[in-house]
Amino acid sequence: MTFNDWYKVFTNKVKDYDFYTCRRALFDCHDTLKIWGDNINEDYAAKLWAEIDALRDRQMKLKGETS
Repeated sequence: MTFNDWYKVFTNKVKDYDFYTCRRALFDCHDTLKIWGDNINEDYAAKLWAEIDALRDRQMKLKGETS
């Protein structure tokens, strides 16, 4: 799957997450990237970055709803 395919999957997955669930998931993604470092598989990295982007977008949407 491509980054864009994964992004669509994760956008749907996180659509009902609250801000703090997004935050915890972001920590998990970044921890995983850190653990693998330069040895991470390119496809797996793309999947993680798609999830990170979907989570960040969800958080931004939630911030906009509370403004």
